[in-house]
Amino acid sequence: MTKTKALLLASALGVATPVAAEDITASIWFPETHPMTSEGYMALKDTIEDASGGELSMTLYTGTSLLPPVAHLSGLTDGIVQMTYHAGTYTPSDLPEDNTVAALAIALPDSMTAAMAMADFYINDEVMQGMFDRLGITFLGSYASPQYTMMCSSEITTLDQIKGKKLRMPSPVHAAWAESVGAVPVTVPSSEMFSGLEKGQLDCAINAANDLKSRSLWDVAKYTTLLDFGPYFAGWMYGMDRSAWQGLSESSRQILVDAIPGNVVQMTHAYIGTVDEALAEAPDHGVTIEEPSEELAASLREFIDTQVDGLAVETGEKLGAVDPEGLITRFKETYAKWEGLMADIPADDLDAMTELFKTEVYDKLDVTSYGL
Repeated sequence: MTKTKALLLASALGVATPVAAEDITASIWFPETHPMTSEGYMALKDTIEDASGGELSMTLYTGTSLLPPVAHLSGLTDGIVQMTYHAGTYTPSDLPEDNTVAALAIALPDSMTAAMAMADFYINDEVMQGMFDRLGITFLGSYASPQYTMMCSSEITTLDQIKGKKLRMPSPVHAAWAESVGAVPVTVPSSEMFSGLEKGQLDCAINAANDLKSRSLWDVAKYTTLLDFGPYFAGWMYGMDRSAWQGLSESSRQILVDAIPGNVVQMTHAYIGTVDEALAEAPDHGVTIEEPSEELAASLREFIDTQVDGLAVETGEKLGAVDPEGLITRFKETYAKWEGLMADIPADDLDAMTELFKTEVYDKLDVTSYGL
């Protein structure tokens, strides 16, 4: 008897037939030791496989074993994988609206609030959804790094000390601030920060301070200045090829949607914790941790107050984003909403954060229509 005839016979007899298992092929270019991999993708894999009883699984590639960092957009749209993490500033021309919003990151004081606001905005804003429609991608989950800070080969805490110094900056907006204080912005991927500092091609790396430990920057950057440059959140944490998302059963889509808010909260909390851990251990590796001078800190505050919105609009206009001014206004309103929602939740109450995230965003997402 053929498989088709067997299924038809089972159906006619009222016998339950097994549902075929579904698998998502996914890639994130961070190593397994990075919290976005261990507490993000690896944890999500375990959660969905447990919740589905093994009927929904994930084949996960980590590091650059399958795709280099810059290819995590094309790898998704070309069908090499079905789900990726992608750093949006790597492909600005493909993600003009995303890069417009991400230009505001330097002004955002809280990573958890940023992660929640990003998901809310990217899921519910029509212009953002239009960007994903053009790409054939379904946005599912957000992220936000800890605050970026200065890890330097020499002491830099004042305006005089920063002049002429070569700073690895994560975005054009950050680069504009560097130029405003007489520094020299350098654009290199985070994977090249160590060699740049070691060879004197960089004086400072601007990135999350967990890299003192995770990338051993404390071997080449003996001074850390706690000047907050905002989180990084461009692109997406969980994005699926639209045909792959459409191909999942409704129950599998719902399992993913139910799993992601708690996953993002746990991951973000763990990521912030790796910064605290690295800063606590850094003095044992000869690193001096200092606060910026008031003048240096004031220069960044003034830049944020007077320049960032205009530079974000300029970014969007150069990239051809739809309605960059509207995007910026609406995202800032969304972030302010989440500041209010998060105001009374203790920083360690992850259950309350998860419940809020689910209630405000993911419980309202209809898997029978969203992203289809």
